[in-house]
Amino acid sequence: MINQRTYKDFGGFAGRFALVYLVFYMAVGVVFTRLQGALPAESRVALDFFEPYHFVIENLLAQFLLGVFLALVLYPFYDLLVRGERGLLILFAALWGVALLGNLEPKPGSIEGMIYTHTTFFEHFLVMAAGAVQYLCFSLVFLRWERRQGGSIAVSQNTAPSKWLKGYTARFTLVHVIIYWVVGMVFYEVSGYEEALATMEAFALWRDLQSPVMVAAVFFGQIFRGAFLALLLYAFYGTYMSRRNGWLLLFGLLFGLKVFPAIFTVPESLGAAVAEAAVGLPEIIAQTLVFSLVFYAWEKRRSRKMESLAA
Repeated sequence: MINQRTYKDFGGFAGRFALVYLVFYMAVGVVFTRLQGALPAESRVALDFFEPYHFVIENLLAQFLLGVFLALVLYPFYDLLVRGERGLLILFAALWGVALLGNLEPKPGSIEGMIYTHTTFFEHFLVMAAGAVQYLCFSLVFLRWERRQGGSIAVSQNTAPSKWLKGYTARFTLVHVIIYWVVGMVFYEVSGYEEALATMEAFALWRDLQSPVMVAAVFFGQIFRGAFLALLLYAFYGTYMSRRNGWLLLFGLLFGLKVFPAIFTVPESLGAAVAEAAVGLPEIIAQTLVFSLVFYAWEKRRSRKMESLAA
C-alpha cells in the first residue's frame, strides 16, 4: 500500500518531470518551427499536418499533462533511473527510442510513420534529431535536479550475458509480432477500419495498404520494431519481472511510452485528438494488454522452470 510520504515524493517527482519536459519541448520547438517554416511547402507536408511542435495554449497544457503521465509510468522504476549508474542512458532510450521512434502514431520520426506514410527521409530525420536534442537535454537536467533532491547514484546494474539477451529479444519480438497481427486482424474485421480511414485527412498521406510490397514492409517492419523495443526496454526487465503485478508495470510502461504520447501529438485540440485516437485506441489497448500478460506469463514460467532444473 502506498503511504502518504510516497504520495508526497511522487508529487515532487511529477512536478519537476513535467516542468523540465515542457521547458525543453518549448526550447527545441522554437528552433524547430523556424526551420520548418524555412523549408519549401512541398518538403514539409507531413510536418505541417502533424505539427510535432505546436505553440498554442491547449497544446502546451497537453505537453505538461503528458509530462505528468510519463512521470507516473516511470515512477515505479525510480531507483533504476535516478539512482542507477546508467539512468541517463535508460531514460533517454525510453523517451527518444520508445516514446518517439516506437510511438504508435504514424507520424514523422516514428517507425510506424516510416512504414505507413509518404513522409520524406528529411522530415523523419529532422524530427528524430530534434527529439534527440530535446530528450537528451531533458534527461541531463532532470536527473541532475532529481539527484540533488536525494537520489544518489548507486552501483551499476548487472548486464545480462549476450546469449540470454538474444533469447529475451527473440521471445519479445515473437510475442510482439504474433499479437500485433492477430489482434490487428480481429479489429480490422469488426471495427470498420476501411470506412474510418477513408474519412481521415491523414489517410491521404498513407501508402497503398493493399500492395504486396506494403504487406511485406509491415511484416518485416514489425519484426524490426519488436526487436528494437525489446532492446530499449531490457533495462526495465529486472524491475517488472520481480513484482507480482509485473505485467501491470509492463503494460503501464508500454502504454505510457508508446500510446499516450500519440494522443497529445496530433494537430488538434485535446478533445478532437482523443476522438480521432478513439478510432484505433481499443485495438492498441488490447494489443498492449495481451502482449503484457502473455510475455510476463511466459517469462515467469520460463524462470520457474530454470529454477526447478537448477534445484
